[in-house]
Amino acid sequence: MKRQNVRTLALIVCTFTYLLVGAAVFDALESKQETSEKKSLEERRLELMSKYNLSEKNYEELELVVLKLKPHKAGVQWKFAGSFYFAITVITTIGKYFPPVLQTCTFLSAFV
Repeated sequence: MKRQNVRTLALIVCTFTYLLVGAAVFDALESKQETSEKKSLEERRLELMSKYNLSEKNYEELELVVLKLKPHKAGVQWKFAGSFYFAITVITTIGKYFPPVLQTCTFLSAFV
């Protein structure tokens, strides 16, 4: 294998390793707190429905006003897949004033 091919392969392996580690870090930092907040909001929802004798339909109307619950409707954002996507976004938005390895990552991302 040519020396240039080995360097390219090493760069690709390093980039994917960086992405996987970044995704794991964001998943570890964000998902636990977000999951506990969603659970707390769900408990509060059941409490309010019971306290004010709201039907499911009535509560759904009220829920449109509750902005804090809105981010959790689509599920937990900081799962591994969301964290991996964020790490890719970080790599692909790095400017020209960073080391050549990162510039190459930005260039390669244009083709993905």
